[in-house]
Amino acid sequence: MSRWSILALLLGLLLVAAPFSKHQLAAASDEYDDDDEDAPSAPKDDDEKDVVVVTVKNWDDTVKKAKFALVEFYAPWCGHCKSLKPHYAKAATILKAAVPDAIIAKVDATVEESLGSKFSVQGYPTLKWFVDGELVSDYGGSRDTEGIVNWVKKKTGPPAVSVEDADKLKSLEADNEVLVLGYFSELKGADYETFKSFASKTEDVAFAETTSAEVAQAAGLEAAGTVAVIKNFPGEAREVAVSSDLSGLEAFVKGEKLPATIEFSQENSGKIFNSGIPKQLILWASPDELAADAEVMSAYRAASKKFKGQLVFVTVNNEGEGSEPVTNFFGLKGASSPVLLGFHMEKNRKYKLSEPLTAASVEAFAASVADGSAQPEYKSQPVPEDPVEEGVTVVVGKSVDSVVMDPTKDVLLEVYAPWCGHCKQLEPTYKKLAKRFKKVSSVVIAKMDGTENEHPSIEVKGFPTIIFFPAGEDKTPIALEGGDRSLKALTKFIKSKAKIPYELPKKSGGAEEAASEKDEL
Repeated sequence: MSRWSILALLLGLLLVAAPFSKHQLAAASDEYDDDDEDAPSAPKDDDEKDVVVVTVKNWDDTVKKAKFALVEFYAPWCGHCKSLKPHYAKAATILKAAVPDAIIAKVDATVEESLGSKFSVQGYPTLKWFVDGELVSDYGGSRDTEGIVNWVKKKTGPPAVSVEDADKLKSLEADNEVLVLGYFSELKGADYETFKSFASKTEDVAFAETTSAEVAQAAGLEAAGTVAVIKNFPGEAREVAVSSDLSGLEAFVKGEKLPATIEFSQENSGKIFNSGIPKQLILWASPDELAADAEVMSAYRAASKKFKGQLVFVTVNNEGEGSEPVTNFFGLKGASSPVLLGFHMEKNRKYKLSEPLTAASVEAFAASVADGSAQPEYKSQPVPEDPVEEGVTVVVGKSVDSVVMDPTKDVLLEVYAPWCGHCKQLEPTYKKLAKRFKKVSSVVIAKMDGTENEHPSIEVKGFPTIIFFPAGEDKTPIALEGGDRSLKALTKFIKSKAKIPYELPKKSGGAEEAASEKDEL
């Protein structure tokens, strides 16, 4: 599960790169099977006419010779790659005309494995930025057409576009849902340098600058040394927010660059998760309840204005195709709507409003999520009557404290997803491991379904995640790093981390098994 794929679920997510929750939620929405890694590469269609197909053979003649290149490393079976495809193709067409020095390219990393390995590609899609044929950075923008275009323009051009007349401003507004315009008497001085520095570091919105009073007036600016955030969101009236506090420019733009509420979707995931605001409110509701004139939506929008810049207010149509990641991530199958949720990306904490949804309760709940006083909720399946399956102890959220946190046990925990191909490949090895330690009473080999169970002490950034919890009062988790999950590697990992001394029972079966045992130890 890639990072963009977590709330890329959620959404890494509906990822680019972020904490577990963002990735897990995204991963849950993947439309591919991890096992299908040998699927053939799909041919490029007409919509991708401006996307350059790169292989090992033509790398030097394309990326190496380009002044600028944005390269997507993808897999044909990857659900997130499929979702990105139309946005990437449209961005390529726009940028072909707007930035002729840049190429927008793609590499089928399942075929061109050496390229993926060379540039440390570990998930799909991975986008990387090259200048004069040399890798400079990973892509850091949102994964929609506008985000890709703005990011490449920012990387290849000036931090802010100069605007001399109102017609140019109107044209820029037509091309950008959000435009930040700075008005200065002259393009120098401390205020201007503050504006230019912030513009150069901010990649998810477009910036413009002007010394024209006509342009300033069209943007609602009266005095020089002021900044306007001009918003033209689909279905909403043009809105302008103005600030004269250049020292608070970052907070001002962060609070104004999103609409009052934003729909959860693959296209909007970058805006939600790369907004710079780690906390979100999520209204999971029916289409009628999300209607502009609905009482629930009115209360939600009213709260969004009071907590601008502190929370991202997300809506989820629970009858829509894109609702499944959120429904699964928060355990809402069969729930009655509306449901108001809170989510803290950086800490992977989830919250739920437990009382009826009213204007007062929405505002109070939003305040508690914003100030950190809300009590988090964690999913858990029922504790199984017989928790041992073929030697592996089955753990759920409610039994983590009694099993995994038991100070008298060294515990190896695998957090898996039922749909994860890599987890399925690991299963027989993990069962052998449990059998190997069956008579070692101080060691517990355990597993937990990470899609149905959570615990604040367990951080999961992908499936499977393998964590060792050493015996003792300080149960500080130790994650297994690297891709070697063989019986030998797992046995050595336990041996090196266990606090309670033990001896594995000797195998019987001749020289071959004796040699195998020696390797494991």
